[in-house]
Amino acid sequence: MNARAPYQREIMDAISNPFTERVVMMTASQIGKTELLLNVIGYHVDQEPAPILKLDPTLELGEAFSKDRLAPMIRDTPALQGKIKDPRSRDSGNTLLHKTFPGGHITIAGSNSPASLASRPIRVLICDEVDRYPQSAGTEGDPVSLAIQRTSNFWNRRIVLVSTPTVMGISRIEKAYIVN
Repeated sequence: MNARAPYQREIMDAISNPFTERVVMMTASQIGKTELLLNVIGYHVDQEPAPILKLDPTLELGEAFSKDRLAPMIRDTPALQGKIKDPRSRDSGNTLLHKTFPGGHITIAGSNSPASLASRPIRVLICDEVDRYPQSAGTEGDPVSLAIQRTSNFWNRRIVLVSTPTVMGISRIEKAYIVN
């Protein structure tokens, strides 16, 4: 329910709209971006299963997201219980950075890790805090561009770019927001 943040409904509707490919959110800090992204992940696990990549600025931030935000959501949301198995069970398909569910999976990666951006077809791409990404993932190039390439096999891909802007004129989210 979005009673505390009704402004998020339109954003989530855009992300789930089959005619929308890309959503860019350039927002202030502490307005519920993470909760919105969790809702998007939960929706795709429960209603529209797909391979999902959640890209964070660093792998360490991705691990913290998985432990502190994603795991409690999976544990506490009745619609998700049983779709992603308990990580303690053998062969659960549930690790800290990769969780499988019927019809898809979620992979959590760091923009600073070129290996985590390679060789995975992804239908739903969630890039969080893109202004904190390095200019290049190792020697591979722009991490946002590398991640977007992972979605090229899907006609119904979703690309979600989210960030609080940093320096005007060089902000990655500002450029993406203006283009879209």
